[in-house]
Amino acid sequence: MSPVPAPAARRWTAERWARVGITIQFLALVRTLAEVYRLRWAAGGRLSFAQAEPFVAGGLIAAVFCWAAVTLHFFGRHRASVAVSIAMVAVMIAYKLAVLGP
Repeated sequence: MSPVPAPAARRWTAERWARVGITIQFLALVRTLAEVYRLRWAAGGRLSFAQAEPFVAGGLIAAVFCWAAVTLHFFGRHRASVAVSIAMVAVMIAYKLAVLGP
């Protein structure tokens, strides 16, 4: 007797992982750009571009990676989309450590 396969809704396929990765990327993008508003509030409304620039650059990095993952997902390259999502997390951590410090 062969084992009964799990229902399709319970299987973690590459497509589902790609969707989770894209969601995480989008949330990282929103979080990065929202930091500019937090800094502006903390600075009493006086935020220079030099203070906000690292966060805007981080947002651009996240946006490009998110775009790449979504494009790969649309073309059915789900494993590549997952790889891009993982790479984005690594790049964002490296960028934070290099630019903003530990």
